[in-house]
Amino acid sequence: MHEQEAEGQKEMKIREFLRWCVTIDKAIDYFLTLYLINDAFCRCDLPLLPSTKLQKLVFLSEKAMIDEREKGFNFYFIKLIHGPFSQELENDLGKLVENGFIDDKELRPTSNTQVILDDFGHMILKNPTFFEKVNIVNNQFAGMPLHKLLEIVYAMSWGKGRTIADLPQRTPMLYPMKPEIVRTGFQITEHETESLLMNFDPDAINDLSEAMRDAREGKWRTYEQVFSDV
Repeated sequence: MHEQEAEGQKEMKIREFLRWCVTIDKAIDYFLTLYLINDAFCRCDLPLLPSTKLQKLVFLSEKAMIDEREKGFNFYFIKLIHGPFSQELENDLGKLVENGFIDDKELRPTSNTQVILDDFGHMILKNPTFFEKVNIVNNQFAGMPLHKLLEIVYAMSWGKGRTIADLPQRTPMLYPMKPEIVRTGFQITEHETESLLMNFDPDAINDLSEAMRDAREGKWRTYEQVFSDV
């Protein structure tokens, strides 16, 4: 019985830790996505940003981060008819529209976007490598015609002797890195996480508040402490 209880406590700690990680990752994804959209419009003076192009810009940015073992974007991407696609990104885009940060037709940032980027500008300063990668991708691809961008993405090497165009539909492409292989993580505090989620996704704050309460009550520990007992 005691062994079963101990195993149950371990599983609970793991679930609580993972819930905590998911809420932090979500705050980072919202902020990086909004930064990317705003930078794309400012850098290239775009008339609009098609969602298909946005998907590819985020994909290229996330890939650049993963290649350097930097944990910034945390989206799952699979191969669909128009190349790499993330349903999570599509959902987040809906939240940004719903909460008044981007226009739902042109995907143009609103005045609320500049307020958030100004208020949390210190996060950009303390995480330069992630935003630099977004800047590089936008500088190279954001102003490019969509058909040309798709050609470049389709032709990218992916695996032994294959390109992205060769991959079967629904092939997994990108996914969040395992913590043990991360070299550089996005620096964000509990307060910053909570504040961002309050703006971007008020519903998500409940999960974060519960996770923070559990942490303060000592119901779960650090990643290393949790998994060293498993």
